[in-house]
Amino acid sequence: MIKVGIYGPCPGADPLRKQLLRLLLRHPDVDLRLVASPGSWGIPIAELHPVYAGETDLKLERNLELEGLDVLFVIDEENLPKEALDKLSVDKDFRIIVLGKAPGLLAGDNNEFVYGLAEYNRKALVRGARAAVSPSPVSMLVELALFPLAKNWELKGDVAGMVSQPSGVTPQIDEALRLLKQIQTDFEGSIKVRHDEPAPYGRLDLHLNLPTSLSLDEIEKIYEEAYGDHNFVYMISGRDGVDEDLRGSNKCLLQLFRRDDRLCINASMDILTKGQAGNAVHLMNLLFGLHERTGLSI
Repeated sequence: MIKVGIYGPCPGADPLRKQLLRLLLRHPDVDLRLVASPGSWGIPIAELHPVYAGETDLKLERNLELEGLDVLFVIDEENLPKEALDKLSVDKDFRIIVLGKAPGLLAGDNNEFVYGLAEYNRKALVRGARAAVSPSPVSMLVELALFPLAKNWELKGDVAGMVSQPSGVTPQIDEALRLLKQIQTDFEGSIKVRHDEPAPYGRLDLHLNLPTSLSLDEIEKIYEEAYGDHNFVYMISGRDGVDEDLRGSNKCLLQLFRRDDRLCINASMDILTKGQAGNAVHLMNLLFGLHERTGLSI
């Protein structure tokens, strides 16, 4: 069993912590030992989140006790404790996964943290990585929509589109652009995404279009090859956008079609699961040698 701790924001109805708890409490290989927060006062988790009544006797603790933990999930980079970094430097069996807001780590301020887009960085994550940072949600969706093209050096011009997201979410398109240019080093285009009305169910919806000379059959083959051995990105039929309640799913769904000389991509995922907490659990599975879908199947 993987002995797990969570350290995050001050007490309150934090939806990201709540979803991370949901996934870890049902994970068959996890022993959740600690949930802690600066400024906490020992309130029971089942009181903070009543849906977990009967599921756990843990309390939201003030003190961060790292002894005996195999991995610490940290919600928001600003809460990343020095003692956890110190333990990471001396304990070769200890891991850290950061999710939520992590501008410094996502910009590469700490090279120990592997960029946690598993569909791109899976080898690094399973071959000795000890710390990972989950991408910001909008950037992750842009990356998943365009990664197969960049991998095959088929990004040929500026990318335009719209994103529908819950209010209060700040897209980090520069993060996605930086990664895609790292993958396809000759890509000199831009990515410009406008805001659309919020999508239902806490979902992220992305609609992109870009120039292409490839046929749709060629494009579909590129995507199938890129995601064929992964477990959470799937192509579906249609061109009108994903009409599905994705709450709790760790899947990203893509629709691909051509319109004149442009490729159109619709991409959707749940912002709390695939976009944050589910991806963090996915990273844990990879860091500890588990099957990717463990604890994340519908």
